[in-house]
Amino acid sequence: MLLNLNPHSVIAVGVLLPTLASVAVGLRFFTRRRLRVALREDDWTLLISAVLVWGLGITNIAGATLGALGAHSVRAGPDAPHQNTILRGPEDELAEQIVLGYSIVEKITFGVIKISVLLAYRRIFRGGPFNIASLCMIVTCTLLALSFLITSAFQCHVRNWSLKYLDWSHRKHCIQAEISWSGYAISDVVTDFILLLFPVPLVWKLQLTLSKKISVMVVFLLGSLSTAVGITRMAVILYFTYGTSNGYRDLLDTISTALIWSLVEASVAIIAACLPSIRPLVHRSSASCGSQKQPFDSKQLSKPRGPQLLTHPTMHEFDEIDDCQRVTYPPNVKRCR
Repeated sequence: MLLNLNPHSVIAVGVLLPTLASVAVGLRFFTRRRLRVALREDDWTLLISAVLVWGLGITNIAGATLGALGAHSVRAGPDAPHQNTILRGPEDELAEQIVLGYSIVEKITFGVIKISVLLAYRRIFRGGPFNIASLCMIVTCTLLALSFLITSAFQCHVRNWSLKYLDWSHRKHCIQAEISWSGYAISDVVTDFILLLFPVPLVWKLQLTLSKKISVMVVFLLGSLSTAVGITRMAVILYFTYGTSNGYRDLLDTISTALIWSLVEASVAIIAACLPSIRPLVHRSSASCGSQKQPFDSKQLSKPRGPQLLTHPTMHEFDEIDDCQRVTYPPNVKRCR
């Protein structure tokens, strides 16, 4: 379950993953500009999440440099105080301080990423019921992030911000942080599943051929990569919380593993969220939005039932996920709404 990390691997992951996420966001912005598509809220929130991921990566790098992450705790003897299974040294105390700050930034990062995905859905689809459902999901993700953020920040009340709050004498004032970590990990996976399946019924109701529906859903389901990482991270936290109650628990390696999986999930989520927007650049790198106009077809004037894409009613290999692909209507034809 643990990764048996070392400081060098922690530093390497802390540099590589935020870099990949930043490159994905950069390509997303470049594609928007290349296709002359206006930047909107989902783009800017994803940019903010990329900055926050760098905060997670830098925290991992700093922890490994200081010897708290990628290290291993020392096994304690049977007469250890407080029924501890390790000899708590300065690295263990520092690691738990890092977890405090990391967990706060983590909640903000995951919350912003989920909101960005929902804003992207609202950019693509329209319809009264969908608008209400997506808005409810935005509120839900925001409240979840805020509630767990407050829980993490004040798990030991104001003692959280004392350099000595992790002393055993202060632990009686703290809530059980493991329960909070487990609760957040489970809620993160549940909301990921909801976001993953959110557009499926909407796409299925569109007036498209079966092959085009599958093509659209495959791109949306790329988010399953992030969900798979989230499930792994949840398993690590649950194993740490409930699977090692007796016996030796390598605190430093467990913390390092949990933080790395958290960074992996956030980075993969950003990359997956950027892939649909980057796809037009890959398929038509030499084309611009202004030079690609679809011919008018009178059949497009029939108003489909259910949710619609904010682009034109027909699809062409899913490039219409971007706002630049619109139907060109003759001046004397009223566009259906």
